[in-house]
Amino acid sequence: MRKLEGGKISCFQLALLIVGCYLGANLILNPGQLIGRDAWLAVLAGLGEGLFFVGVVLTLAARFKGQTLIQINDLIFGPYLGKVISLVYLWYFLHLASLVLRSFGDFFVATIYPETPILVFIIMLVLVCASAVRNGLEVLVRCSMILVPLALLEIIFDTALLLKDMDFANFLPVLDVPWQEFLKVSNGVAAFPFGEAIVFLLILPFTTDQKKIGTTVIMAVIVVGLFLALVVARNTAVLGAAATIQTYPSFPAIRLINIAKILTRLEIIIAVNLLTMGFIKVSFFYYSTVLGLAQLLQLRSYLPLVLPLGAILVSLSILQFESNIENIRFAFQIYPYYAPFFQLGLPLLSLIIAVIKGLPKKRKENGGKEEIGEGVG
Repeated sequence: MRKLEGGKISCFQLALLIVGCYLGANLILNPGQLIGRDAWLAVLAGLGEGLFFVGVVLTLAARFKGQTLIQINDLIFGPYLGKVISLVYLWYFLHLASLVLRSFGDFFVATIYPETPILVFIIMLVLVCASAVRNGLEVLVRCSMILVPLALLEIIFDTALLLKDMDFANFLPVLDVPWQEFLKVSNGVAAFPFGEAIVFLLILPFTTDQKKIGTTVIMAVIVVGLFLALVVARNTAVLGAAATIQTYPSFPAIRLINIAKILTRLEIIIAVNLLTMGFIKVSFFYYSTVLGLAQLLQLRSYLPLVLPLGAILVSLSILQFESNIENIRFAFQIYPYYAPFFQLGLPLLSLIIAVIKGLPKKRKENGGKEEIGEGVG
């Protein structure tokens, strides 16, 4: 099976890409907001659960070093069932990209350009993402190296400016919710975004320092968890109970910044952050779908698949929901039960089968390793 991607990335670049993908739409959707003042605790609990998801993925990566997700499925399940399993994963990646794309469009229509058709925003972003996908993995990570640090600095900057508007009494009483509800919400946070680590099995073989992959991924996930907890805590401290009824709590929170009537109207920064992090996440899952499908079909290049899958991505993002309300409902109430099958169920099943079968089996020295080849970047 051909590798199709000739690019190489460092562990630092991998970490930034992971942070950008995990932030995505979570900068505006306030994970855990369904339980109000305890949302920040739900984020930290979801981080703990999400690290278990990540651990399963990293264990698979360690057992099958140098193999992509598509190759791992073929080795574990065989050439026929393995391809079916790979198609299931590719559907999930494409569907998740469409969900983030729809959230991007809904946000801009609801907050900034209410008279502009949502299709305009979605097509524009997909065209930009398609350009990045065509240029390969190295272009995506270079974009992450610029955009992700700026997004993290923006979170710190906005939080510092809002300190004077925070009321820490908004956090009291702590954990005043039924534990069943708390676990339900934290499980949702684990699924979105921390459980999405399975997609990185498609690019881990292209990392230059394979020995540091585990530490890199875990540290990146922890950084995301801490920053998301900071965003949720900031919004709760500033907005109080109102944070639970806001569709995009970060937007009204940042709007309150007013330094000497000069530094004000900074909520546009939230829009810019969503645009940049949404671009990284959509582009990466779009790229992963294209790369995985090209490997599955044993193509020499994934470039012919970029535009057709982009058209499917646009159509799917528009047709799956009739309104923003349906999108939000799916994200908070349905996705936490839909996604774990792809994020944990299939990877854990793969790991169990691999252990039972003793895979990967050691090869004779004269047999060498499976040829992957120098693909087209």
